[in-house]
Amino acid sequence: MDRMVWVGCVLLFFAGGVYFNILPDLTWKTEVSFADVVGGVSAIAVAFAAYASWKAANIAKRSAEDSRSFTRAQLYMSHRQDFTELLDYIASELQVIFYRKNDLYYKLFPRNHYSGDTFEAVGHSDLVANWAAEYSEIVSFTEGAASDSELDDWILKCSNLSDDMNFAFPSLKDDEPELYLYANLNPIQTQFSINPARPVFLLAEVMNHIFAFCASKKIEPLVMDGHPFEEHYLRYFNKIRAGHKLHFVRVRSEETVP
Repeated sequence: MDRMVWVGCVLLFFAGGVYFNILPDLTWKTEVSFADVVGGVSAIAVAFAAYASWKAANIAKRSAEDSRSFTRAQLYMSHRQDFTELLDYIASELQVIFYRKNDLYYKLFPRNHYSGDTFEAVGHSDLVANWAAEYSEIVSFTEGAASDSELDDWILKCSNLSDDMNFAFPSLKDDEPELYLYANLNPIQTQFSINPARPVFLLAEVMNHIFAFCASKKIEPLVMDGHPFEEHYLRYFNKIRAGHKLHFVRVRSEETVP
């Protein structure tokens, strides 16, 4: 753009030189009046004024862009800080444990960055929808009489969903029996005890707090108060507690310390 303006100025000067016979090989007029002088000077002044106006507008535009970028960067930093404080509040209220909090923020707001190029307050719609769909599958599973192997997969599905939201269920007390899956391979600490109600409810509660921050619609948590699935799960749990070739139940308070 600068180059185009300068080319225009040079052409105007060149035209003025021809007009006033400064260039001998190019003759336009032999007589120059006062009006001609004023006209030539005015043409040059217009060129300078045009350049100055463009330059001022360009500076103003850059200043506005820098200001918007700075504002977006400030919004990003404030937004991320608010998100971290929300996670701390959820952890305190529900006794869950969050980890890699910044990673969770970037999962939900992948376009937000220090550069301030963009800022979005609405969470990643596909991720939010996927979490809601997974929880819906977990809830629908409790409506049937699942086999033991299906219950294994269901418990892992609950654990995987919490992992995807970067949080762990509350640690069980020493006198609470805890289910471990696949003890003969690499034992998986499920943080599931005799009743499955708590982890399933916590999944929804954590999700709803995060969804509210992401300006997304909340889901309906499953409250297992006298739910038939509790009894079905308890039979499965006691079967493992009595002795199982793949899984086991651990009670820390009953363990002997050498």
